[in-house]
Amino acid sequence: MSEISELLKALASLLWPIFAFVALFLFKSQLAEAIGRFKKGKLLGQEVELNDSLVSLQRSASQLSEEVSAIPSSEVDSSDENNNELKSDESGVKTIIHEASKSPKAALILLAAEIEKEAKQTLASIGKLKGRKSVSLRQAIDELDSHYGLPRHISSSLRLFWETRNKIIHGGETDERNILSAIDSGVSILKSLRALPRQTNWVHDPGVLIYSDPECTVPIKNGKGVILKSASFNGEKVFYRVFPTTRTHFEKGRKVTWEWSHENTWSDAWYRDPDSNEIKLAWNGSMEFVGRHLDEV
Repeated sequence: MSEISELLKALASLLWPIFAFVALFLFKSQLAEAIGRFKKGKLLGQEVELNDSLVSLQRSASQLSEEVSAIPSSEVDSSDENNNELKSDESGVKTIIHEASKSPKAALILLAAEIEKEAKQTLASIGKLKGRKSVSLRQAIDELDSHYGLPRHISSSLRLFWETRNKIIHGGETDERNILSAIDSGVSILKSLRALPRQTNWVHDPGVLIYSDPECTVPIKNGKGVILKSASFNGEKVFYRVFPTTRTHFEKGRKVTWEWSHENTWSDAWYRDPDSNEIKLAWNGSMEFVGRHLDEV
């Protein structure tokens, strides 16, 4: 009896794979339909969540654009530096839009990098970067949000964009229209960031000789004066200032960050204006200006 039992077990183990194959063959259409329904349901759930994020993002970006549009530009329309910056900004947006026509996901990644860079450069322009070489977008958002005068929707818009970007990039396949919608909102956020009021500083002269006396006969050897061309928040006032520095990286015409070092200080100093040759007071005591080129932070 035991021999018959062992024989039946052996036959069952041999016949099971054949039975499974036959079952799969006979019911393959029903199984495929069931798997399709499961995939569709999972994808639909993700799409619903993504669409909700996009609606919130578009609403927040629209509110941000409306608030920023009421703020006067911080640039000076007639300056060569400003015209070059505007052309560069427009070129960057056009590059993103052109990339979107070929690869929406690649364009979204490019746009996210531009937003991250702009947030960091805004932080540097208002003197909040403080020499740091790197800062996360979330940290930059928090610091910008705490700075006075910034639109109240900038924080929520940036966070929503980043969350939507992560869902699209890391959440698998999604409708191309969702990606293009996120890009559209992201471009609005980028333009709004670029319109935020801030003082703008360009290098007018990278290093003039400085003197410890009003007659400019006793040169100060431990440093030079960097002349900055500055524009006020509303762009109505343009003025020039001189600050002491030991740095040699400054290049004429380039934007610089608003950064300072407490390690070196200078007492009263004078200089000769390189444009008029007139002797002028440089400063009545100053720390060292160490601003980096804005496009390098």
